[in-house]
Amino acid sequence: MQKIWVLLLFVGLLSTLLVAYNPPEPPAPPAPPPAYPKGYFQRPIAENMLLTGTFGELRPDHYHSGIDIKSNTGIVGQSVLAAADGFVDRISIGPSGYGNVMYIKHPNGYSTVYAHLDRFSPEIQRYVREQQYKYERFEVNLYPPNNLLKVKKGQEIAKLGNSGSSSGPHLHFEIRAPGGKPVNPLLCDLPIPDGVAPDIRDMKIYFLGENREVLGSKPLPIMKHRDGSYSLKGGDTLRIGAWRAGFGVKTYDQIGAFRNDNGIYRITLMADGQTAFQNTFNEFAFGETRYLNAHCDYAARKRFGAWFHRLFSLPGDKFSAYTPTITKGAVALFAEKAVKLVLKIEDAAGNSSSLSFWVLRDANKMESFPQANFNMEMPWDAESKFTLDDVYLNMPANALYEPLKFRYLNTPDYDEGAFSPMHHFHDNRTPVHRYFEIGIRPVKAIPEHLRSKAVVANCGEGRPDNCGAEWKGDKLSTRVREFGNYCILIDTLAPTITPVQFDADMRRKDHISFRIRDNFATAAQADGLYYRGTVDGQWVLFEFDKKRDRLTYTFDEKTPAGEHTLRLVVRDDRGNEAVFERKFIR
Repeated sequence: MQKIWVLLLFVGLLSTLLVAYNPPEPPAPPAPPPAYPKGYFQRPIAENMLLTGTFGELRPDHYHSGIDIKSNTGIVGQSVLAAADGFVDRISIGPSGYGNVMYIKHPNGYSTVYAHLDRFSPEIQRYVREQQYKYERFEVNLYPPNNLLKVKKGQEIAKLGNSGSSSGPHLHFEIRAPGGKPVNPLLCDLPIPDGVAPDIRDMKIYFLGENREVLGSKPLPIMKHRDGSYSLKGGDTLRIGAWRAGFGVKTYDQIGAFRNDNGIYRITLMADGQTAFQNTFNEFAFGETRYLNAHCDYAARKRFGAWFHRLFSLPGDKFSAYTPTITKGAVALFAEKAVKLVLKIEDAAGNSSSLSFWVLRDANKMESFPQANFNMEMPWDAESKFTLDDVYLNMPANALYEPLKFRYLNTPDYDEGAFSPMHHFHDNRTPVHRYFEIGIRPVKAIPEHLRSKAVVANCGEGRPDNCGAEWKGDKLSTRVREFGNYCILIDTLAPTITPVQFDADMRRKDHISFRIRDNFATAAQADGLYYRGTVDGQWVLFEFDKKRDRLTYTFDEKTPAGEHTLRLVVRDDRGNEAVFERKFIR
């Protein structure tokens, strides 16, 4: 009997060891890229397309969801063409974002998007203007009945422009799959010749903890040779004082004869012949675009304006464009055996650049990164609450991308106009994915008539940002999406209205324009400026250019020849109102 028990014990121990040392099953190989339409869409402009932006390109707080096509003339007005037969499914007009934008639905289930337009074709422009006057709003979001505004492939539908948040005349063009996901237009057979390989500019080393949290980083100098190849400076073997490391790369695509720093299509990091990390920009959902702040080196972007792709994923980065791998980009290092790394950068045309090197753990020079004092540890995947007598912060689960050693302090000698100390919530070099709530108690009494004028302000550079506010007991609360410096300020100043083109005699002018501006910028939960213009008591269409703070009314049939009274009302988030009222002759 004793022999049987010994045998059973041995079998049990053996089974345990086999389970313990059995490596995890490798992930399934990545699925082939979806079969996007080939030869279905034509280019949306008549001339050759010069790209100043590509799909998946790194942009502030989001991945770029289309391609940017440069104006061939350098100014607005170039013809924009329907990429395929279909009908106008949606039109949106606004002073920021896409500006004037049109969505066309096609028989194959896909949609195309044309943004930053200057104006629409006459039939579509008439429809838009009728709706704006119907709702008495410049900013509209319209859904015309199906087939009301039909278009044919190659038909002019609009003029290329610079509306919304555009930084220069261009067309932002998207192709969206059934269901609404944007897909890479360069995979849909658009005629854009490209024989130029991506450019690798710079690299970084990241020292990682057990859960891929970043402990510190250092530059990794590289060099480009005359033949277009790349290597490390100082030899092909890198010695790192760490148990595990991640890498980052600054890289851009150069398309054809027109050289511009565009985004890349695919990044792959191989470790000893196995895929450690891969990011491919075929498609993504709009709901995940903010994960860019985890993918890029956010601190480097905020400090130096440098865009580094991480070649590993942070614990809270759930971006779907990554190929599943066991290590998720973290490279285990050994003192006895060098790990061979191969970095490959590809564009959508199949051009590529690569860099190979070896990495060893330097057991004699293990890196240490001293941590600053902190108030509490915040997990990335669970709720956190920080509470003091005069302030609180409630962080929801999955608002961070990695564990955070949260720091807080306040500056008691606040400005004369402030009603609270300056509360320093960590620092603005740490990204936040979701909105979180903060509340601040004033330390000096706010008169009752001013309580509705109180705001939680983010006081960075330039004008303070009004982040909106509501009273919750004795604290002024709001929801924000970035760490920084917050305090309570009072906003009692009305916006300013400054004539740009307005005189008593407007008979030789075709429009009226004003510059409107507030003492606060707006962010988070605060509303932007409200405006309403009337001529002789009748609403007229003032268009708002947010980049120039410019309101413009182009004369139409609402203002015939004769004497008229113009009234313009502008109101801010706290209800402060400015009124401009004058007579003029048309």
